[in-house]
Amino acid sequence: MLKSAGQGFHPSMLSIIGRKRKMTKKNLIKMGLAVAAATMVVTGCKKSGTNQGGSESSTAAAENESLGKMTDNASIRLGNYKGLKLTARMEDVTDAQMEEELERLQAQYPAEVTGRPAKEGDVANIDYVGTRDGEAFLGGTGEGYDLTLGSGTFIDGFEDGVIGMSTGDEKDLNLTFPETYGNAELAGQDVVFHVTLNAIKSAAETQIDDDLAKRVTGDDSATLEDLRNQVHERLVNQAESNYFNKAGSELLLQAIENSQVECDPDAVEDMYNQLKSTYTGYAGQYGMELEDFLSLFLGTDLDGLRESAENLVKQEMTLDEIIKAENIVPTEEQKNHLARMNYFSDAAEMISVYGEESASRLFSMGAAYYYLIENAVEAEAETTTAGAETETTTETAAP
Repeated sequence: MLKSAGQGFHPSMLSIIGRKRKMTKKNLIKMGLAVAAATMVVTGCKKSGTNQGGSESSTAAAENESLGKMTDNASIRLGNYKGLKLTARMEDVTDAQMEEELERLQAQYPAEVTGRPAKEGDVANIDYVGTRDGEAFLGGTGEGYDLTLGSGTFIDGFEDGVIGMSTGDEKDLNLTFPETYGNAELAGQDVVFHVTLNAIKSAAETQIDDDLAKRVTGDDSATLEDLRNQVHERLVNQAESNYFNKAGSELLLQAIENSQVECDPDAVEDMYNQLKSTYTGYAGQYGMELEDFLSLFLGTDLDGLRESAENLVKQEMTLDEIIKAENIVPTEEQKNHLARMNYFSDAAEMISVYGEESASRLFSMGAAYYYLIENAVEAEAETTTAGAETETTTETAAP
């Protein structure tokens, strides 16, 4: 099966990204979306005492309202969470999406070419050993590395030196690290890289065919039809996941607005510190300060991050109260579906990766999302003038 880093169920993330904000790099979107779910499971909301949440009643008010004491500094009066307005819609998988994904795989799994030297744009599979004054230096050795020539991944002169080599060739590249190189011991130093070219691959010369299917799946019996089926299944899974996240987040936001939620400041501080620590790590991977990272990729600052932390705690508190009020327990079918939306084969695999406690927490919150969606009312298309129908509004707080 194809694996994807695309998003599955991550509850309570609407405040992290915000309305209509888009990160400029796809991998940072994926990073950002994963943070909130992880921190909610790790940090959680500090809870103690006995819940006094809602129980079933013959009146709508009693059915939809509960009062739960969380700590001395946190409380929640649960308002209406049934019959909420749902505008999110499931998107169909289009032929254009299928072709786009196949073209992405075509570029990601280029075919090997022979009979010519490497040129710019090729993927060169290389072994290399870097030495300074005859001694190998830390981080200067690699085997079976796929290097896109012309990408600027390696220091100046390296990729140009590989261009023109043929499969099986070995070559010494006499190069100099830039003065501004991050490693002070290598900055400005003369080095020699011994390079062996193992293979040349070219996306431009790759066909969308059975051979591509074999490379992508790692199955020598795979056909293009098999690959198309897997791609379609993954895109459908992604569409379901996107809908589930958007619908659940949209409805949860309404439930919070209908409720009275007071957070424990310590829980908010814990969440803030966890988010701050996580994003600091991501910023470091890009050689950036935290504030610059937040501004560029999340469109926020430290004050906004603290607000996000409070929102996340409110979301978890509200979900917990709904779970208690309705005695929500995830079914095995729901668990497996949630696992598949996270690109696991089933619940058991998800548990093996996340651990029993974290996976169970995510399953419970996912079941609460299911409950909100099943008890929501789809918004009808509205009209702006008599007889003129407009499209259903689908702007939601993107998870």
